[in-house]
Amino acid sequence: MHDRLLSGVRGDEADPGELRTTQNFIGSTPYIQDARYVPPPPNEIPDLLEDLLEYANQDTDLHPLLRTGLIHYQFETVHPFLDGNGRLGRLLISLLLQRDGLLPEPYLYLSSYFNARRSEYVDHLLAVSQRGEWEEWLLFFLRGVQSQADEAHQRANLLVDLREDYQQRYQSERSENILELVMRLFEYPYLDVNTAAKWLDVEYSTANRLIGQLEDDGILEELTGKARNRFYRASEIFNIINKPIDRL
Repeated sequence: MHDRLLSGVRGDEADPGELRTTQNFIGSTPYIQDARYVPPPPNEIPDLLEDLLEYANQDTDLHPLLRTGLIHYQFETVHPFLDGNGRLGRLLISLLLQRDGLLPEPYLYLSSYFNARRSEYVDHLLAVSQRGEWEEWLLFFLRGVQSQADEAHQRANLLVDLREDYQQRYQSERSENILELVMRLFEYPYLDVNTAAKWLDVEYSTANRLIGQLEDDGILEELTGKARNRFYRASEIFNIINKPIDRL
């Protein structure tokens, strides 16, 4: 998972998928003596991860949200990779909540909440390590879950409204293909003509015509600027998913 997460992005040169074999640290300078936090040495990582995995899979009466908060803290404390620990740790939150039945799919991402409060986030993690302030960390974590759940609910409502709008606009079209293509965009907002042809089981020329119609209607935007091998994005869907919620 770590290997795939860092493929082609920042950190892809830092041995993706491999546990670190050198000492890393968290700080604002390149000097370990100035570090805010120094994770465990590399030789301790396998045993620490094994202990964490055992805890994550054991039966407990602790609420899954609280246990996920504890697991996230411990994973970030171990900091098992040279880079990408934060990204993987935040992804694991969603996967754990899905596994424990709190999410039907891993839809909830705390990255924007943590990133907007980066200093507070790090302070809480360090406070657990240095002073055992578990309650403060868990309250911060739970506020993040609530905030992102509220935001996800707002985005979902906007997507439902947009889907109904598209359905009304295209359900009277003579060809059912255009409506099917528009509905598919809510699952896969990026596509090319070959993808559309495969979805609809139609000829390339038919798919190209349908995409051209949706581009003219403002549903799709072309991203490459090329005459061939063109790639499209459903801009309104993309904006609902990616724009800050206060700008929607």
